[in-house]
Amino acid sequence: MVTAVLPSMVSKASSAAGQSRDAASNIEGFTRKNPNSGHARLAGFVGLFTGVGALGALGIFLPLPSRLQKVGLTPEKALADTYYIAGATAIVVAIACYVGLRGQLTALPLRDQDAARGNSIAQRASSTLSAITTVLKLGFTKPSLGLGFLASFVARSSSVGISLFIPLFVNASLCDHPAQDVEDVKAHCRKAYVIAAQLSGVSQLFALGFAPIFGYFPFSHNHFNLPLTVATLSGTVGYVLFARLNTSEISPGLLLIVALLGISQIGAIVTSLSLVSSFVMETVTPEDARSSDAGLVDDDGESTHLLHKPSTTETHEHLKGTIAGVYSFAGSLAILVLTKLGGVLFDRLGKEAPFYLLAIFNMGLFVAVVVCGGLNIYQTRRRTAV
Repeated sequence: MVTAVLPSMVSKASSAAGQSRDAASNIEGFTRKNPNSGHARLAGFVGLFTGVGALGALGIFLPLPSRLQKVGLTPEKALADTYYIAGATAIVVAIACYVGLRGQLTALPLRDQDAARGNSIAQRASSTLSAITTVLKLGFTKPSLGLGFLASFVARSSSVGISLFIPLFVNASLCDHPAQDVEDVKAHCRKAYVIAAQLSGVSQLFALGFAPIFGYFPFSHNHFNLPLTVATLSGTVGYVLFARLNTSEISPGLLLIVALLGISQIGAIVTSLSLVSSFVMETVTPEDARSSDAGLVDDDGESTHLLHKPSTTETHEHLKGTIAGVYSFAGSLAILVLTKLGGVLFDRLGKEAPFYLLAIFNMGLFVAVVVCGGLNIYQTRRRTAV
């Protein structure tokens, strides 16, 4: 939801109806001087409240079944009531979003709405596939968008690694030890539960603290994306070290490593959101605009780039929904890949395997950042030479 709404909110903030011409020009001038600052800061606040939600889940919902049992409920009833409470909370949040975001998102003009209703299913499907193809091509040809998609993949895989594989890793370290009796097994498993909760909590606490830092971090320096570089290096080092440590006891070194995992996770989330939002509102040349329109068709089946003459202030806003969809698809693909492949590797190779896989993901993203930075330097020098 956040990934789909954020580009529209940025668009609305930068070109809201009803603003005076002077105010709009001031915003445009500020955006030219600071092309990524607003998007990065907004993404930072999104990441901040994502961390707040994660800590809320750890502090409220996770211990809720045991607290309900203390007031007299059976374990089954306590667990069921916990799900009911979580579901009711989600409904309240949905209502709050509906009320708070009403009127904040841009809608299609009436003419486009009427045209869309008049299109056949085949025309709509063709237009959708053309838009997806265009966005995928832009992901390969525009480094900022491609990095945003890759960062989304790494961010969601990190979320799964922290929430799923850390508890599994701790359980395998403690509960699989030979035990003399049932009480010993219960003691080991309870200790594993406590340690896993503490590690997850520390990770999300550092994610919460570093979300606004990544939002205000200089977006790029010497053509390299510094926030994403820091996030990927933190993830690569953190996951490799975590796989090699003993988690049967809490130690300062272990807490430092899970802090690196939280920093890596929130850095990838904030930076990917910022990259995608910045690309949507990025001013493009008429040539780039025509290439982004290539393949799209209008209501009469005519190619849009033959009918549309973009101005020098053209953006990719007409593709923002498709961009957000591909961004979300990259994250969903990461969840599927890591849960399936990581689970198989966990069973067949050992409990450390999913963390090495996550380290490979982060290292791959780091290589992509370096390559894109090198391409930016090459293109800058080429333009300067011309």
